[in-house]
Amino acid sequence: MLNENINYEYNDVLDVLYITLETSDDSYGHEDDYGIVLNYDFCTKKLVGVDIWDFKKKIKDNKEIPLPLEIDLKNIYSSLLN
Repeated sequence: MLNENINYEYNDVLDVLYITLETSDDSYGHEDDYGIVLNYDFCTKKLVGVDIWDFKKKIKDNKEIPLPLEIDLKNIYSSLLN
């Protein structure tokens, strides 16, 4: 999946990218050591979103951003610069 069915928002003040894969009325997040929060639906346990903290900084510093799915983060970054 390369940004085809995702929606995203970026918070410039906090440098956080919020990616929504599916809507969920009730979800929970699991944060890893990389500043990435994976959001899962409570009932289905399906991945419904991803929050990436320090997004622009990580892209600028060419840091690895490990995700459980393929998303073109550099393309999203480029779109935020315009």
